[in-house]
Amino acid sequence: MARRRQHALLLLSAIVASLVAGSSAGVYHIVGAGKGWRMPPNRTYYDEWTRTRQISIGDKLMFLYRSGVHNIVEVPTRALFDACSMRNITSRYQNGPTIIELTEPGERFYFCGVGEHCEVGQKLAINVLLVAPPQPDTQSSAAEVARRGAGLLGLAAACLALVPALLMAA
Repeated sequence: MARRRQHALLLLSAIVASLVAGSSAGVYHIVGAGKGWRMPPNRTYYDEWTRTRQISIGDKLMFLYRSGVHNIVEVPTRALFDACSMRNITSRYQNGPTIIELTEPGERFYFCGVGEHCEVGQKLAINVLLVAPPQPDTQSSAAEVARRGAGLLGLAAACLALVPALLMAA
């Protein structure tokens, strides 16, 4: 039970740190939305999640997962990604949740290096855009502030919704 509380506190700390960092630093994308970073229900789950987003420099990817159960491996090429290859790893993250700030444009390739998680579809390929596409409702700075505030509230709500799942999975 103490371990569950520790995981929940870690998750809440990540939420608070994300909110304190400020909304003007880009958009936070919770990888996998309500499912977080875990074994997907099908091989195309993360591809489908990616198709609904436009990700640009300054945005942040939030991978919500439990340490020891999942991890994140980044590789530099599509071929290594497609093969779920652990050769030539660019980055490895072991302690969840993990927030990755996107600082350069181009393709990025992530997968879970635990067991055969990658082979069953726990993998994410994204294309980071140089500039975020214009928003249709950014007529005034007040509208932009309201949009970003709503996004942060949605982020906090989504993260808090995952706390019971993390506690039950322990």
